[in-house]
Amino acid sequence: MLSWIIVACAETAFATSAESPPLSQEQGNEPAHPLGISANPHADSVDDYVRSELARQRIPGAAIAVTRGGKVVKAAGYGYANLEHQVPVKPETVFQSGSISKQLAATVAMLLVEDGKIALDEPLKKYLPDAPSAWDGITVRHLLTHTSGIPEYEWGKDFDMRKDYTDDERLRIVYRMKLEFVPGSRWNYSDTGYMVLGILLSRAGREFYGDILKHRVFEPLGMKTAGIISEEDVIPNRAAGYRLVTDEIKNQKFVSPSNYKTADGSLCWSVLDIAKWADAARTNALLKPDSWREMTTAVRLNSGKAYPYGFGWFIDEWGGKQVLEHGGFGSGFTAQLSRRVGDDELAVAVLCNRVGIPLGKMTRDIMAIYEPELAVSEKPIEDKEPGTTTRVRDFLARATAGKTVESDFAFLQGGFRQERMHKFAELLASLGELKSLALLERRELGDDVVLHYLGQFVKTTADVRIQFTADQKVSAFSVQAR
Repeated sequence: MLSWIIVACAETAFATSAESPPLSQEQGNEPAHPLGISANPHADSVDDYVRSELARQRIPGAAIAVTRGGKVVKAAGYGYANLEHQVPVKPETVFQSGSISKQLAATVAMLLVEDGKIALDEPLKKYLPDAPSAWDGITVRHLLTHTSGIPEYEWGKDFDMRKDYTDDERLRIVYRMKLEFVPGSRWNYSDTGYMVLGILLSRAGREFYGDILKHRVFEPLGMKTAGIISEEDVIPNRAAGYRLVTDEIKNQKFVSPSNYKTADGSLCWSVLDIAKWADAARTNALLKPDSWREMTTAVRLNSGKAYPYGFGWFIDEWGGKQVLEHGGFGSGFTAQLSRRVGDDELAVAVLCNRVGIPLGKMTRDIMAIYEPELAVSEKPIEDKEPGTTTRVRDFLARATAGKTVESDFAFLQGGFRQERMHKFAELLASLGELKSLALLERRELGDDVVLHYLGQFVKTTADVRIQFTADQKVSAFSVQAR
């Protein structure tokens, strides 16, 4: 699962430091780096940075893989794969994939497209004839690009993570959900859409989509640790998952076996296997070139504007260079894969065994050690819309006081529901009073505008991102303490 949420990162050091030895790297003299770490890619600069992040964010353990032109130049483990048994993380440690697995579900979809078993722009009801009439305008492409209008499901409200469901039972629950918008008119991240996609792929392929992955993706690529999550199977080097509850590390919650079989985020693998997958994407393996172009092209909304998401890939630009990436959360895990595409492609994968960690920033920081031009710019830009910034300050003040109302929001963004605002109010209040906002970036995403501010609070500095629709409704919002 991946969604915009409010995050308050703890600054307390986590009291574990054991780690497996990293692969060797060259040593040398390095110039100053904007992140305050080495600009040359020797082991110490990356290792020191990752260790500091584990301590700062109280992450039990993590593994990273760095590839250059398809070759692994660094793979390392840090901290513990299992706290109770004090087992160190190593590159072979197996973590849950989170929503990176959407790329793999999309690959299965394109394999079936090439087989002639499904078509991207056919009505979904061709494959799911019992779907409600409200779904008449939804296509397979809409599911792949999060533009279907199918809302995000909630654990405890729509589904019980401790209960097993059949595919038919899942569909009946989803069919009752009211669409958030006309299909194709907006973008809104939807795990539910990928859950439906997985059922469709299994039916169209006449085989469980996880078995299609095994035979047509994992085995050809030699990805020996990759597979559908199974608590029953004995999986060598499997990491335990953790979460932070009232400032204390706890084991992950129980998840029923059937909830580990959906296509929205149910894989496990090591960073070494993610490196193989990243190289397959780099070389356009398994699929025809046209299929890869479909997967990595920004979706066009009904308005004609593009939203920077393909089929399981977010599309971005850092320092003038194209980046394809995705991350996600699992039960007790967080994962991220980022690729700077082009000549001598640079890719970084990070897996950790604590849920809710902003690994996107960590991945980018590691990439910037190798290519400093990829670093996040900290230089404020001219604020040409001071009235909008005033509106942002007002929204933050009301959110901190728990006084936001339903009309503030465009629709119920996945993971960001009005009934949860009291929890977000507590997190915002813990940052202290907002002193200033400096605009770092303004971007258009489809028909929306995203503003990225550096917020100076009494107790900390934080990245504030807020997304507005054309009618000034909030469609996404996050505050991430540094």
